[in-house]
Amino acid sequence: MSGVSLSVDRVTLNWQKAAVLMLLYVLLGYLGIYYAAFPGTFFAQVWLPSGIGLIMFCLFGKRAFFLVFLASLLVNGPYAWRQLSENGAVVTALLIIFSPLLDALQSFLAWRLWRLDREPRLSRLGFQRFLMAIAGAVTFSILLMANLHLLLGLIEPAEFITRFTMMALADLQGLFLLVPLWLAMRRARGNLINYPLIASAVAVPLPLLSARLEPSLAALLFPLVAVIIIRLRFVGAALAMFIAGSCVVVMVALGQDPLHMGEGVDAFSRWALIMLALGTPMLLMGIILEDSYDYQTHLEARVGERTQALQDALAAAHVLAITDSLTRTFNRRQMDTLVHDEVERAQRYHQPMSIVILDIDHFKTVNDHYGHPVGDKVLQQVSAILAASLRQSDSLGRWGGEEFLILLPQIHLVAAASVAEKLRLAVCAADFGLESPVTISLGVAELRAGESAGDWITRADKALYRAKDRGRNQLAVADE
Repeated sequence: MSGVSLSVDRVTLNWQKAAVLMLLYVLLGYLGIYYAAFPGTFFAQVWLPSGIGLIMFCLFGKRAFFLVFLASLLVNGPYAWRQLSENGAVVTALLIIFSPLLDALQSFLAWRLWRLDREPRLSRLGFQRFLMAIAGAVTFSILLMANLHLLLGLIEPAEFITRFTMMALADLQGLFLLVPLWLAMRRARGNLINYPLIASAVAVPLPLLSARLEPSLAALLFPLVAVIIIRLRFVGAALAMFIAGSCVVVMVALGQDPLHMGEGVDAFSRWALIMLALGTPMLLMGIILEDSYDYQTHLEARVGERTQALQDALAAAHVLAITDSLTRTFNRRQMDTLVHDEVERAQRYHQPMSIVILDIDHFKTVNDHYGHPVGDKVLQQVSAILAASLRQSDSLGRWGGEEFLILLPQIHLVAAASVAEKLRLAVCAADFGLESPVTISLGVAELRAGESAGDWITRADKALYRAKDRGRNQLAVADE
């Protein structure tokens, strides 16, 4: 049931995206025709919907053909209908049918030639394919459109090259401004609202607006864009190009060309060439910086992984070096180090400390009667019982075959004997699954002032042997 619900939600979301993109297509189409149409026609000199069309194919695949056709029909149809009296019914009908058809065909060809509909960003190879794809698709579709205009008598043969060039630049500009921006937004999806991005969006129009007062101030756009690209990489390049291109289009449409390069068709065409010529290295620079950043991030991640793996290996090796493999307690080497360190510290600060040495009674009999695997399990269970009964500050280690040593900091002899008795009772009461209970004998000793670690352990060991001599399953205190 949840799978069906998820599928329905995905379909709903896709149609929501489709509706938004179609609305944007129609809106940009109307704005382009209203403010920048070729004289005497309804064809825009800046056709931003061409970028929306390619984006729709990237998102929806072949299903976008009908969507682009419908969106273009909603734009071109009403304007073609308005010129019915001038163009005649046949010409109007052909324009209503073929204009949306060629728009959809152009987007489809660019999508098929690009072959990058699922990549979240432009790579250097993808950028080359992008340029070739949009150039090929626009050339083919606009060539058909210009021939249609020539066939219908909308242009003279002498105007063919000019009309083809202007319409091609219009569509290329739409693809160049919108598609990289869409890819950049996909890449920075979770970080679109940030100070550098907003500051860049506000700063880019300033040199162009200042050029209305002094044309040479437009040159400030280049260092500004360079800083933005270095700071934001591919996202910065796409954003800067889109905002600069959009500002120029709006200013030229309002008769406020920042560099006074003419009016109408001339201004739009020259600025389209400038944006395409400058946008190509801008995007390429952003892509190179993005690739470098991705490689550095990947390299740092790999180095971090290797460093962590090395640290984990060293930690594991350290644990193996100080741990008894059977009982998972400290081994003799580590316990010897701990005893000497704790003795030095206790002697320096005059702190009490006691030690317990214990031995499993008749352990050889267990091995002989039940076998070494059972004996190993007894050792493991005894060590677990001991560890569970000690403080966190206490240290437990395997001292010999069936011997354990326990270091008890901050404890006098009487308290240590109490701890030892608790351990003896815990082991004696445990069920080991054997015919007879498992017991332990213990020797307890408190560190004397000025005493060495070796002498201290010897006294505890002697106490252990006294406990054994007395019949085992008991404890003895050193120097009783």
